[in-house]
Amino acid sequence: MNPWTPLVGATLGWGASAVFTRAVILRGVDTFTLVPIRMVFAMVSLGLVIGVTKRFGTLSVKAWKRGLVLGIVGMALPMLLMTLSLEDLPVSVGGLLIALIPLATIGAAHFIVDGERFQVKSLPGLLIALAGSAVLVGIGGTTAEGVDNLWRGVFYVTAGVILAGIGGAFSRRFALEVPSDDLVLPQFTVNTVVLFVAVPLIWDIDVASIDGASWLLLAGIGAIGTTLAFTSFLIAAGLNPASRLALTGYSVPVVAVALAVIFLGETLTPAILGGALLIVAGVILAERSTTHVPEPGVVTSR
Repeated sequence: MNPWTPLVGATLGWGASAVFTRAVILRGVDTFTLVPIRMVFAMVSLGLVIGVTKRFGTLSVKAWKRGLVLGIVGMALPMLLMTLSLEDLPVSVGGLLIALIPLATIGAAHFIVDGERFQVKSLPGLLIALAGSAVLVGIGGTTAEGVDNLWRGVFYVTAGVILAGIGGAFSRRFALEVPSDDLVLPQFTVNTVVLFVAVPLIWDIDVASIDGASWLLLAGIGAIGTTLAFTSFLIAAGLNPASRLALTGYSVPVVAVALAVIFLGETLTPAILGGALLIVAGVILAERSTTHVPEPGVVTSR
């Protein structure tokens, strides 16, 4: 297989996910309905992938224990929070702030992953990315179309980014202990079960609000934006060096915003473009100044 093929699949899948999610929200489906239904389609798709590829399925108790952490901290909570943010923010703002996840992972890894400490040489990249976030939110957020409650949306996406960063750090730590392929099914399953147990305690899952087009979009979010993206990235991890895998972290927000402009009619202001450039540049600089243990996406336990 061409090593770029799964990377393109992961990038397009994750990029499309934000756009599909925003489109479903604009059609009147709330977060607490969208996210659990999304995971139903994701689990069905993952079952098909496991059946065809004979990968990602596991009965390892060790993997399931670690999947419990990743399913809650690294998937369920960030997914809910980031989806909530897209109720208040267009993809051109919320999707770009999600690009800060690699920085959150670097910070969390300092405390979670042995041998991966925050380094002073990463500080310039961090400051540049934070400056870009300030421009994006402080100037771009006040001029962008489609913003409902700016600061509530920023709070949700920031909380989601922090939790996703913690989940990413745990993924690196666990990759030293079990093959990363074995973490997929536990993570997806725990996430789905938690959502269907916890969400009804907070909010009703309103299936009646989902029309025909929304069902198709939800299927796309589950199959393409979740299962295809995750499995493609893991396949790419076996074919590409870490430096190339890191490209997805920089390219996904760009793809998401481009798709939002094309399909959702979102408009990019100079402030949004300027903030985006600073965020991506800062993340790249910080990532390249950090030594990861293990390297992102690489299964080191095999």
